[in-house]
Amino acid sequence: MNSLFEMRSPLYIKYADGETRLVEALFEHPKGVLYFELFWENDPKYSIHIIEGEIKGEGPWKVGDCSFHVLGCNHTHPQLCEMQSYWRQEKMLNPENFRGDELVKIAAEKGAILPENIAVNLDQYEG
Repeated sequence: MNSLFEMRSPLYIKYADGETRLVEALFEHPKGVLYFELFWENDPKYSIHIIEGEIKGEGPWKVGDCSFHVLGCNHTHPQLCEMQSYWRQEKMLNPENFRGDELVKIAAEKGAILPENIAVNLDQYEG
């Protein structure tokens, strides 16, 4: 079984209304999944989400009314891929604008179930 929390590839979430958002990091949560959008640092109040529901599937993964997918960059999701590339470039060129070192702390404060090795899906975009 492909665990959603062990994925090292970029992910996106698709909401029931068709809206999609890119995932920077995600954690298991007692209510389902806690995830951080790309550029969550710009507006943490609206960019850190708990999706309630049982996790089903082996990819894509269904949680509540949403689904998590591996980002496909072979012309299947051009806008999402462009945003992913921009985020990676910004993270490399302007690391002072990012607070990735705070992800685990914030996740814990929001009730995430932290894994024993704690680095779940955090280094997925590092080279």
